[in-house]
Amino acid sequence: MKKSTCLSFSLFAIFALIAISPSAFAEHGEGGMSATVTNSPGSSTPGCENTDNCFIPSTVVITAGGTVTWENTDNAAHTATSGSPSDGPDGVWDSSLMMVNGSYSVTLDDEGTYPYFCMVHPWMQGTVIVEAEAAHGDVEDMGHGDDHTAKGIEDLSDQFIASVTSGVIHHIGANSDDDTLLVHLFGADDDGELKITLNKDIITPFDDGSYFVLINNEEVEFEQMGRTLHIEYDAGTEKIEIVGSHVVPEFGTIAMIILAVAIVSIIAITAKTKISLIPRL
Repeated sequence: MKKSTCLSFSLFAIFALIAISPSAFAEHGEGGMSATVTNSPGSSTPGCENTDNCFIPSTVVITAGGTVTWENTDNAAHTATSGSPSDGPDGVWDSSLMMVNGSYSVTLDDEGTYPYFCMVHPWMQGTVIVEAEAAHGDVEDMGHGDDHTAKGIEDLSDQFIASVTSGVIHHIGANSDDDTLLVHLFGADDDGELKITLNKDIITPFDDGSYFVLINNEEVEFEQMGRTLHIEYDAGTEKIEIVGSHVVPEFGTIAMIILAVAIVSIIAITAKTKISLIPRL
């Protein structure tokens, strides 16, 4: 391969990586003093509840004294009302009708789990979890942060459609050493169910299309519909392991390695051939 061709290929690799993987370098949020929820486009029509995607995200975590803002990016009016369709509004907050491009914010000082829904479209439901200020620090003290760092596991939460009925998903990691997807839960005080649609680019099923699941290092029964798993767990569960035939790390890590190699190649070729990266006029 000619040196000029190598240079062109390296430049192409850099621009391609930047173009196709902007989310690979994005930071992952873990709650804080504010959170924003948007309405899924078309959520005024039933169906979004099947993927828990009516509100995006449907579950948010803030610290006590934090603020949640709902932004109506749909093409229909909605409300964000505390309570549930079965029990009705509970009076903690009510946005009233938010027109298209409207928004509503509420500040919550008391810890707790607050369900909410849209009174106009009651299939739209979500949850706000308010934690004490030190709660996230406590999670790290439990060893999650050190464990992820030691094993090279990155947070892949934004690569999956996932929801839980008890607690909150604190972290999703992929461990390629044992082909396991690790779903870490926080605050699962009651029995619950994890519903997760697996990303085939992250975890590959076995030859028969199946996976197997471990909770507390014991294999458990679960329901599988295509790539969507319904996994029931007991109160107090902190980790659910989903095992497949192959697991790859987050694309961001791979992209950074390829990008670094491409840059080094360009520098080396330029130094040897005196090729200028800036065209001469």
